[in-house]
Amino acid sequence: MNTSAEQFGGRASLTRRISDDIRRRILAKEWSPGAKIHSESELSATYKVSRVTVRTALKTLEYQGLVDIRHGSGTYVNDFGRSIPTGLNELRSMSETISELGYDPGMEYKMADIRPATKIEIEKLQLDAPDPVLYLERAVLADGKAVAFSYDTINISSLPEDVVEQMKKGSVFASLDTINSRPIRSLAEVDAVIDKQIGWGEERPTNDLFLLLQQIHYAGDGEPMMYSKTYFMEGRFQFLILRTR
Repeated sequence: MNTSAEQFGGRASLTRRISDDIRRRILAKEWSPGAKIHSESELSATYKVSRVTVRTALKTLEYQGLVDIRHGSGTYVNDFGRSIPTGLNELRSMSETISELGYDPGMEYKMADIRPATKIEIEKLQLDAPDPVLYLERAVLADGKAVAFSYDTINISSLPEDVVEQMKKGSVFASLDTINSRPIRSLAEVDAVIDKQIGWGEERPTNDLFLLLQQIHYAGDGEPMMYSKTYFMEGRFQFLILRTR
């Protein structure tokens, strides 16, 4: 493989595009789990970019949990079995994570309703009154199998009607991307819960056990945009925490 940097677009997106291509090669089994991938020098020559650019791209993949960078040794492909790794340090769409790891993402909608905000939603989204919000109940799918159940409340007061309609049937983040309004940070809490009222379908865990990730998503101006509660099923996701050195 001999690829020029120009193939990957402009400077601003170069690191991302290179990390995406290395991810593609990992998912295509060019390197098996546990294998050492090419060195920074080799990748730099392949993509015709600086080693700094390659190092940054590999760091992105480490944040996402696909590789392990061992100083003085090299970069190795991680093995996560059949579960889906995602990083708590990175605000990304679950559909994007599922797709990038080689699975077919999907959403099964149980509810998509515009209704007045509840008392707790008013508090979480810092609303002045029970303004209309978009409330979603969805099963998150990977290759047609449920891996999590998501309950999301979105402040739609400043969103165009067509974007709100898109959210009722597709990715929330992708819909917000159409108006460059994706949240830039979130405040998260993680709890283990047992709840008989969560989830539905044959794949719902019989022990009623979930890992709950609660998040308040914020826009660039600091305004809360979305309050989400995602219930992950045991063994379907692995959460990655990168230890700083």
